[in-house]
Amino acid sequence: MKRLSNRQEQVMAIIWEHGPMTVSRLIPLIDDHLHFNTISTVVRELDRIGFLSHNSEFRPFLYYPKITKNEYISELIISISTRFFDCDKMQFAKAIDGY
Repeated sequence: MKRLSNRQEQVMAIIWEHGPMTVSRLIPLIDDHLHFNTISTVVRELDRIGFLSHNSEFRPFLYYPKITKNEYISELIISISTRFFDCDKMQFAKAIDGY
């Protein structure tokens, strides 16, 4: 699974929390004052890479998550464990306990 950028994670977090929505509804929920086209580009990319999907029967498109937040977090943990700890769960657990 692809690691998302901070902006992509921000968009996904909002959709995971609030449910399916249009780009117009998403914009006020993002802290930054971003242009419609900027957010639309992020959402279309998330759709393209398989994190979001949409119903193309209606306009504006209503985007919804194709993966859950827990699925994404699990994949991140596995990726970190593999890259930094050679899948050694004990080393990974020790690193987490150190925080």
